This record gives sequence, structure tokens and C-alpha cells, in this order.
Amino acid sequence: MADTQVTISRRDQVADAALLVLGESGSRGLTHRAVDAAAGVPIGTTSNYFNTRLALLEAALVLHVEIDTPPEAAPAGVPDLELTDEEALELIMANLERLLANENLGMLRARYELVLEASRNRDLGKTFEPARERFVELAEAVLVARGCSSAREHAVQLVVVMDGVLTDSLIGASSRLDGGRMRDLLARQLETC
Repeated sequence: MADTQVTISRRDQVADAALLVLGESGSRGLTHRAVDAAAGVPIGTTSNYFNTRLALLEAALVLHVEIDTPPEAAPAGVPDLELTDEEALELIMANLERLLANENLGMLRARYELVLEASRNRDLGKTFEPARERFVELAEAVLVARGCSSAREHAVQLVVVMDGVLTDSLIGASSRLDGGRMRDLLARQLETC
């Protein structure tokens, strides 16, 4: 049993280091040796757990989704929960602010590296689809809780809008929205539902 715990812990350590490397060095910097170094494990450890680049990217993606969609991210699984427009907006803003916090920017960069890799690699794209679905489900749960009649359709749109906000913020575009403008944009998005 102890061996299983060590194995799980080391696997997660390596996957976490892969996210760190992606966030700091981009996908070109993602090598098994770079991950070994970032994880502080002996050379060859990453290859033992994830023998291909695809396996390493998939592990990083799965861990990223776990980290990026914590249970408190949305009211999923809470039957008969009702949210006011303001409560739904607060929940969405809190999640965006969490994702955009300085300490999470490396994770956000890793996210978009994974998106780009998934766009070029059909096999990773297959892993990415259920990951993307998780974000849509969280948005849908918020919209259902606020009484949206076509929550699924609007959840997809909300995720697209949030992706745009995150991308704009990450690259530091001159169009980057401050908190107030971000809030206004999301409030208008919620009004459409």
C-alpha cells in the first residue's frame, strides 16, 4: 500500500513539474529531462512514468483540469440551488480573479500551451475535449442555478467569453479589461440568458 502512495505521489509530482515547465518555458521547453529537473527527481524518472511526450502532455492536462476546476468553482451537484444574477456574477468573477492572480499566471500560460498542443495533436485533442467539457459543465451549473432556460448554449458562449478575457489578460493586450469592465462584460453575457 505504501508503494502505491509513493507511486501516485511521484506521478503527480512529475505531472505538476510538467505544468511548471510548460508555464515557464512553453511547449518547446517541455522535455523529459526538463521535467525531471523541475520535479527534483533523478534523470529518467519522468520517462519511467510517461514514456512519450503525448503521455506527459496528457498527464499535465488532466492535472491542470483538476487544479483549475476545484469543487468550489461552481455549484455543480447541488440540487435545487438558486442564484441571483449578482451571486452568479460574483461566482464567475471570483473564478476569473483566481485564474488571473499573479501566482497562477504560470498555470494559465501552461493552459494555453496545452490548448495549442491539442490543436496540433489529434490524440491530445481527444483528451482535451472532456477537459473543455468540464469547464462548460461548471458554467452550465451556474446558469442553471440562476434560472437560465437555455443554459447549455449560453454556457458554451460564457466559456468562450471567459477564454477571451483570460487570453487578453495573459498577453497584456492594450484592450485588457480592468475588473470593472470585465464585470460589465460578464453581466451583459449573463443578461442574454
